[in-house]
Amino acid sequence: MKNKLTRMVAILLALVMVIGVMSGCGNSGGKGEKTSNGNKVLFSYDGTDVTLKKAWIYGKMTAAQYESYYTSYFGENFWTMDMGTDDEGNATTFEDYVKEQVVTQIKQVIVLNNKAEEVECSLTDEDKEQCAEYAKAFAEDESGKAILAECGATEEDMQEIYEENALASKVQEYMIKDTDTNVSDDEARKTTISRVVFATTKTDDDGNTVDMTDDEKAQVLATAQAAQEELKAGKSIADIAEAQEYTNIDETFAAGESEEGEAFEKMLAGMKDGDITQEVQECDNGYVIAQLTAYTDADATAENKETIIAERQQEKFKEVYDEWTKDLEAEWSYKEDVDQELWAELVLRSEDSTATEAAEETTAAEGATEATEAAAEATTAAQ
Repeated sequence: MKNKLTRMVAILLALVMVIGVMSGCGNSGGKGEKTSNGNKVLFSYDGTDVTLKKAWIYGKMTAAQYESYYTSYFGENFWTMDMGTDDEGNATTFEDYVKEQVVTQIKQVIVLNNKAEEVECSLTDEDKEQCAEYAKAFAEDESGKAILAECGATEEDMQEIYEENALASKVQEYMIKDTDTNVSDDEARKTTISRVVFATTKTDDDGNTVDMTDDEKAQVLATAQAAQEELKAGKSIADIAEAQEYTNIDETFAAGESEEGEAFEKMLAGMKDGDITQEVQECDNGYVIAQLTAYTDADATAENKETIIAERQQEKFKEVYDEWTKDLEAEWSYKEDVDQELWAELVLRSEDSTATEAAEETTAAEGATEATEAAAEATTAAQ
């Protein structure tokens, strides 16, 4: 659960800082107290001071993204979800984690801006005019106006943030320009099937998933074989699935990702589009009968190519960025270099969040993992 959430955080934060900041803000998100310390320095990095008001704006915009995105999956009190402990053994909530990542993203913008001249990146007059328009719209928007008022920031402060992110985006493009974007169909192939799985596991009285007995597995196999004969006789997978009360018959996967396992995938490679299995296949989670919809699903494969390219770009960016910041990071400590007392003035969570409610929502969130991972894939290209 934690690893999947942290992956989502990293992806969504990149979207907020590099893309979201450039396209305006929804509602302010979070219910942090108003601060009179906006002009105080929260931290310094690579020779640049960052005030609380700047970090406050980033934090509240990030909160807005999470409020609109995560609430439907995890409930209103997701900010208090337990993310484990930090290096010093301190309890870490989702809010704590996100605030640290916000600082990380601001550091990234600083580094990219400081490298801009070296890599010959700059803003055009048109870029600056666009940033000024964004800042004006933000300052006049009800939610944007509220954020600026909370921390004592101005429209000029907002324009600076827009310009810094616009320039960082150009440097980011420079960093990944040499990425190999050639991806073959074999590498990106996604296959789509329709299938019915006859599971050989069950849930015990304690809610645990356990293997069936040999006798029970034999009965399941007999059921699968009878269904296989119906399939060969012309009955559709959909009708068989309905009779077996089996849902979600369609599956699209890349090599090595099929729910039914490697042996099943190898069997599909020898079939033609539209072919059906001629006998029941034993798979990782039971027995399966299937019809091959498309060994190479054109749309899904094209999308996967874009995902692979985005992943390569992420790796290239990380490689260059890590080299640029190697010495800086050797001396950096979030706990020590960020004024934690000042940073504590920003509250992202709703005031009525409770640990008890959060625990309940964390349990409920387990069922939303598939949905969050799908959304993560959709935003990966934004990094």
